[in-house]
Amino acid sequence: MSFEEEQRIILITGANRGIGVALVKKLLKEFPSDSTLILLGCRDLKKGEDAFIQLNSPSNVKLLQLDTSSRESIIRAIDQIKQLYDGKLDVIVNNAGIFTTEMTVNVARELFNTNYYGIKIFNEYLISLMRENGRIINVSSRVGSIVLQEMSKSLQDKYTSSTLTKSQLDKLVEDFISSIEKNNLESLGYNPKSDFLIYGITKAALNALTQIEARESSSRKNLLFVSVTPGLCATDMTRDMPNTRPPELGADSIFYVINTTRDQLKNGAFYRDGQQLPLINGSIIIN
Repeated sequence: MSFEEEQRIILITGANRGIGVALVKKLLKEFPSDSTLILLGCRDLKKGEDAFIQLNSPSNVKLLQLDTSSRESIIRAIDQIKQLYDGKLDVIVNNAGIFTTEMTVNVARELFNTNYYGIKIFNEYLISLMRENGRIINVSSRVGSIVLQEMSKSLQDKYTSSTLTKSQLDKLVEDFISSIEKNNLESLGYNPKSDFLIYGITKAALNALTQIEARESSSRKNLLFVSVTPGLCATDMTRDMPNTRPPELGADSIFYVINTTRDQLKNGAFYRDGQQLPLINGSIIIN
């Protein structure tokens, strides 16, 4: 039996802590080692090694140094996947993300580079490595839905348009970042009083990207693209926020879209706790 037939290969970014490492633990518990190979993507290799030891150094977990905000790091990681794993992937979980409440142009650039642009570029590179019926899972947040509800109807229509393209979405993102510097968020249609505004727009853009990917790329190899929110979990990123839930529950939400049969999932949709969620105002824009 060939290597490809023996193991399902799952790549998880940001897998050395929080929800990422909780997801790896669940995968190790649910799947036998000879059926599933887990690539533990981590920006800091030392932290990845620490997580690997914490997981008891399982034979079917391999470290992959990967900074999704760096094109050079992505290319190096792809070369490693090609050399060591025959350039094949079955599932990608884009879990890496960053969060802050600051409102500056530099902060916005940093958040978008990781939470949106990095995932967009990463997926574009890795689609060619995906096997038939592969899944690309973008880890998002309901904060994206909340900020959409609080912006103008014109902007809502743009972010949720069934004909939105990647270049048009990039333009929305760049206009948003520029509006922070120009201090004209409100005139552009955003609510400057929205909680976690920059972070929320990165996730609104990620949800929109997921739907574009589903429209444009799903016909290639019958790929499935979904976004999923793990909910507000107690991790290093959320620090001391109230009303958090265990990261294991967030991992369960991601595991659901990894393991549920294809006919039970809708391409381009947004999930939490095994349920499809509305993107905005109770309606889900799916083609």
